[in-house]
Amino acid sequence: MYLKSLTLKGFKSFADRAHMTFEPGLTVIVGPNGSGKSNISDAILWVLGEQSAKHLRGQAMEDVIFSGSSARKPVGVAEVTLVLDNSDHMLPVDFNEVAVTRRMYRSGESEYLINSSPCRLMDIQDILHDSGLGKDTHSIISQGKLDAILQSRPEERRSLIEEAAGISKHKRRKERALKKIKAMDEHLTRARDINREINRQLKPLERQVDRARKYKDLSTRANELTQVLAVDELRQLQAQWSDLETRAKESAAALELAQYRLGEKERELEKLQVMLEEKGLFVGDLGEQRRHMQDVVGRIGSDMRLLEEKGRNMVTRLSDMRGTLSGSEHQRKRTVDELGDINRQLDEERASARVASEDVESAAPAAEALHARRHELDQAVSDLTREQREVQRACDAASLELAQVKETLSNAELEDGMYASRLEQIEDEEQTLAASLASRRQRVEELETDLAKARVERDEAKAAVQVALDACAQLRDREAAARAKLADAQTELSGLAKLDRRLSEASPLAARITHGYGDRIAAKLGDVLEAPHEIETLVEGLLLQDIDGLIANSERDMLEIVSRVLGDGEAGSALLIAKDIAPVGPCPDAAGERLVDLLKVRDGFAPVVSALLGRFYLVGSVEEALEAAPVAGVTYVTPDGARVAGGTVRLGFDSDRTSGALERKRRMRELENLIPDLEVVYAHAQELSSDASAAVDASRENESKTSGAISELEGERSSVLAEVGRLEHSLSSKSSELAQLKRRREQAAAAVREAQPRVDDLTSRRDAARERLEVIAHELDDAHDELECVRRDDAEAAGKLADAKVRLARASERVKSLSSRAPELERRLESIDRRIHGTEQAARSLEVLKLRVDPLHDRYESLLERATDWAARLRDQASLEEADSASLKKTIEDAKGEVARAKAFVDTAVASVNDCKVARGKLEVQVESAVKAITADGTTVLEEALMLPAPDDRAAAERELNSLARQINNLGPVNQVAMEEYETLKKRADYISEQLEDLESARKSLTKITSAIDRKMRTSFLTTFEKVDENFQEIFSMLFPGGQAHLEMTDPEHPADTGIEVVAQPRGKRIAKMMLMSGGEKSLTALALLFAVYRTRTVPFYVLDEVEAALDDSNLSKLIGAIDYLRQSTQLLVISHQRRTMEDADVLYGVSMQADGVSRVVSQKLDRETGKVVNA
Repeated sequence: MYLKSLTLKGFKSFADRAHMTFEPGLTVIVGPNGSGKSNISDAILWVLGEQSAKHLRGQAMEDVIFSGSSARKPVGVAEVTLVLDNSDHMLPVDFNEVAVTRRMYRSGESEYLINSSPCRLMDIQDILHDSGLGKDTHSIISQGKLDAILQSRPEERRSLIEEAAGISKHKRRKERALKKIKAMDEHLTRARDINREINRQLKPLERQVDRARKYKDLSTRANELTQVLAVDELRQLQAQWSDLETRAKESAAALELAQYRLGEKERELEKLQVMLEEKGLFVGDLGEQRRHMQDVVGRIGSDMRLLEEKGRNMVTRLSDMRGTLSGSEHQRKRTVDELGDINRQLDEERASARVASEDVESAAPAAEALHARRHELDQAVSDLTREQREVQRACDAASLELAQVKETLSNAELEDGMYASRLEQIEDEEQTLAASLASRRQRVEELETDLAKARVERDEAKAAVQVALDACAQLRDREAAARAKLADAQTELSGLAKLDRRLSEASPLAARITHGYGDRIAAKLGDVLEAPHEIETLVEGLLLQDIDGLIANSERDMLEIVSRVLGDGEAGSALLIAKDIAPVGPCPDAAGERLVDLLKVRDGFAPVVSALLGRFYLVGSVEEALEAAPVAGVTYVTPDGARVAGGTVRLGFDSDRTSGALERKRRMRELENLIPDLEVVYAHAQELSSDASAAVDASRENESKTSGAISELEGERSSVLAEVGRLEHSLSSKSSELAQLKRRREQAAAAVREAQPRVDDLTSRRDAARERLEVIAHELDDAHDELECVRRDDAEAAGKLADAKVRLARASERVKSLSSRAPELERRLESIDRRIHGTEQAARSLEVLKLRVDPLHDRYESLLERATDWAARLRDQASLEEADSASLKKTIEDAKGEVARAKAFVDTAVASVNDCKVARGKLEVQVESAVKAITADGTTVLEEALMLPAPDDRAAAERELNSLARQINNLGPVNQVAMEEYETLKKRADYISEQLEDLESARKSLTKITSAIDRKMRTSFLTTFEKVDENFQEIFSMLFPGGQAHLEMTDPEHPADTGIEVVAQPRGKRIAKMMLMSGGEKSLTALALLFAVYRTRTVPFYVLDEVEAALDDSNLSKLIGAIDYLRQSTQLLVISHQRRTMEDADVLYGVSMQADGVSRVVSQKLDRETGKVVNA
């Protein structure tokens, strides 16, 4: 794999698209300072994922985008594409070429692409992590990074060894595993907290379940009573509803009558109001006529005032017109005078224009002749100057070519000496390579043998792992089965114990005695006796509720308990027996076996059991009991539960009063004995499972070790084979290079011989050009002198001609201005005459109009007198009509009173109807409430409920309901879904427990993985450190003949955290600190360390940016030798100013920057044999 091409667009100084194609070998990038060479290495580092702008020689990441120059605008995006040849499929993708692209926009957004498909930076890092490429590797050495290697702390220098060991992927795996372990620890802590919280909630939930059951029983009875009372209330509401319907009908009839009377009164009132409106319309018409007449009188007065105002205006306008007429006549006189002055000036300017025109015509021919001569001389000087430049160019070209040929001769002589020394060096290197090749081939054979043995061991380890896994799976199944049995037994025992406690506390009185006087109670009867399985039911049926009887420590304690409890009125019943009660003795005459003799009784409690069951004797059948002689106080019983006494037989037991207590207690005892055995079995199964898991881990670790050994052997074999290939290739390259050097030496000698005739020819051409330049210089001097005289004469004639033309133009302009002014004054004079004529006509018209206005004023005074008289008559008639309207209004007021009284009756009737509606609404609410109470349970049908009988005593039923409500209230808050919550919480607790086990198991696995990664990283680090140290010593001795250097670990006891110190001592020097070295020595030492890392683990390509800047010619030759050795196995891109480095290149790229501030590249591929350019 190698770097195939690099394309930049908009990146730093590369504003335009720049494409560079690379091939295996050495590529050198050259160019002047500031041209943008280092931007190429920055581009490679950037596209591989560099996130620090400081490492890219910038302040912010946006600095990588071309920011513009004086001649170019900024661009909005930077893009770099790096293409890798993956024909050997070193990268884990199915492509022969892998193109990695990174874009960044000025808005700050960025994107990555692999073969034009969008991806993440993590995807690129995952693809490249095994190749040794990336932003954090040392495959790209930027400016200043070389010194940083030696100046860095030992802990930072450790990354060089880690990079060579290729353990970065293991570190990432370990980091991911540690993150998972941290997350698992958080999950475990949270799960344990949840588990504790759930277990804490389960206990109160059990009590809530018991309370919910009691609440359900009380609620059921309360609902029954509520339903009965609601049905009875509904029947009462139905009777009230019938009465209310009758009242509503009566109120509706009264309302209808009141509304009829109200309608009659309102119609009478409406008729009277119509008459009033008609009378009002007539009075309104009279008022309208009166107002109209008043308006007429007002308009006549206004018109008279207007006529008077117009008369006054006419007099004023006549006065103004006379003044205007006087001003216009004065203005006409001034205009006539101004027109005469303009005509006089116009004659004078026309005379001046004729004189200036004659001067122009006389000066024009001489000026034109001088101008033509000046133009001819200018053309002659231009021709001579052009010829001079051409001859000078030819002279410069000949001089330049002559210098180049001479430099070529000098370089050829220099190269001849260089080729001679290089030939000797190559011959020595061939011998060294041949010896190394033989040694490496022998090592390959040894590795093949070791690899075969390791593969056999790995197969055996895999078989052992499989056997251990099978055994582990079987043991885990056994462990799971044992755990399930133990959990079932514990669950069953817990359930039986809870049931036993609940049944024993079913009687509140017994519960109170147990809790209040527990120190005086020795035991419960059911706990001290044990019956054979076949007669358990019989014994329990004989004892019934007495099986939960309480045994007092003594008769005194029993009496004290009775005295304290007897008068409290506590509900329920309880049996108290003194432990020291007198036992019932056996009856010798009784048939069968005495029942107490068949029972197993705890020590000290036999008298109690004898007192209760001592008079019962077990016989085989009822017939046998009847045939036996009667004994006073003895009862015969059979195994099936028949009881015979005094000739009577009692069969069966009350099933509601038997609870299986003896069987339950027997089962509890069996489980208590069984659980320890199950716990032992489960612990043993766990121990076996743990041992099996440890065996699996040991087998896997063994397999991992053998696989790791195989990987190391295969890696070493691949490395040695690759080294063998490189050595063979190097040997072949040295032979080829030897032949090339010989051919180049011969070609250089031939070039020297061929160049000598060319030197003579170029010298003669240069001398001829110099002689011609002298002749042209004399001709130019003469032409310049004559041209200067012609220019002075031409300037003088041109000045006279220009002066005459200016005078002519000024006179012509003045004539034109005056000529345009005279018509304007003539038009103004005509306008003034028209205005005077119009003013005289307007004055005559106003005088005629004034004579017509005076008679109109007399006519308006007569009209005003008549209109005033008519308005007085209309006012008198309106007063009469208004008196009639007042009488009609009084009648309407009386009718309104009657309507109001009728409305009051209507309102009363409406109120009565509304009261009925309100009462009916209340009844509807009460009925609805009663219906809801009846059907509240969701299962009762209303029709069926109405068939229920009425309560005999409603008050008693209500008291019972209140009592039930108090009992429910005394229960306090009741969780109605306690059982569902309990079941759900129990399932969740079981699930959390399983999750805890899974998490703990997964955490153990991850911990083992991190330990394995640490071991592998340690092994790889130590192995690589030794190889890098060996290579460093070898390369340092090559770069510093006679010098010594090695690497040291600062903490050899802890390789995982140790730093790396560089100890170097050139020949003949004793240097205590690296910083005391010279700049060149430090550069060579850092390069020796880098090349040692490169040799240990070769990556596809390396980029070196001016690493030889501080080296002299001697050290530069050594470095070029090391580079020649390195480029046999990898690809090198070197940015350099050194000519020697350029000469050693396979491909040269030149970077230049034009005036627009944009970098451009030019490539030249060199023939290694001839040293000439193959293509460009």
